[in-house]
This record gives sequence, C-alpha cells and structure tokens, in this order.
Amino acid sequence: MAIRRTALAAVLAAACLAVTGCGSSSQPPPEVDWAAGVCRHLTDSGARLAVPTVDRTQPVRAQRQMVTFLTALSDRLGALRTAMGKDGAPPVDGGAAAFGKALAHLDKARASVGEAAATLSRATVTDQKSLNSALDAAGTSLRAVGAYKGPADDLRTDPKLKAAFDESPGCAAAQDRQGAGDGS
Repeated sequence: MAIRRTALAAVLAAACLAVTGCGSSSQPPPEVDWAAGVCRHLTDSGARLAVPTVDRTQPVRAQRQMVTFLTALSDRLGALRTAMGKDGAPPVDGGAAAFGKALAHLDKARASVGEAAATLSRATVTDQKSLNSALDAAGTSLRAVGAYKGPADDLRTDPKLKAAFDESPGCAAAQDRQGAGDGS
C-alpha cells in the first residue's frame, strides 16, 4: 500500500509539473523566450563577419573586397529579417507595432547596404583616386543608416520588451560580445 501511495504521489507530482508548471522549475515568460530567439538570430547573423582590411595601394582588389563584404552584410541582414519574420511579433501588448518598426528599420538598413554594394560594384576603379571616389559614392547610401544599431535596439524602446531582453541570459551574453567588439 505504501508503494502504491508513493507511486501515485510521484505520478501526481509529475503531472503537476507538466500541466501547471508548479514546482521549482519555471519557464521564462513567453516574451523572454521570444527575446532570446531574437538575440540568437542577431548572434548568428553577425558570426564571422568582419570588415576587411583594405589595402588602398591595390585599388581594384580593395574594391572587390568591399563589394564582397557589403554583399555578405546585405545577405546577413536579409537572413536576419527572414528569421525574425518566422518568429513573428513579440507576445506583449503593442508588440506588433514595435516589431513592425524594427523590421522597417532593418529593411531600410539592408536596402542602404545593397545600394552601397551596387554603387561600388558599378564604379570604374583604376587607381587610389578612383577608389576613393567610389568609396565616397557608396558611403552616401551608408550614411543614411550610420546611426542604426539594429532591431534589438529598436525593440528595446518598448519597456516590456526591454525587460524581456534584460531578463534573457542569451541576450546579455550577446550584448557582452557586441560590447567587446567581436563583430557580432
């Protein structure tokens, strides 16, 4: 009889944990899970993407390097946009509006980077002077988004989402890496 009660108690305890979440292990709120997903996407999109060291004494090579970098950056921004789109808006009041604004800024940044890559790619570069002109022309597109800090920064303007990002351990780690300047 004691074994049966113990087994029944164990089954009830397991059911309690599975169904109601009672007990010592608790799941983070949905918005914290959502923020962790965004931070994961940000980390993935920035992984192994570094600005090339450009040797201006080799202008044609420097042009190719910068076009390659800008194209890769545009692709990464597109992949980030796709990943965030699959996750959808954050599960908080007003989350859809904040999400829409963040995606609009991300789209604008990607378009600017793409324009810069196209401008630089079309330029005729033969020497340092023509390289500088091409880089200046490409830079015009990039200046429009020069202060852009990314979708997480946009999303953090909502107090509920700021709290969700602050509570997510994955986001804190990603922010620490960003602050360390590792390019992610």
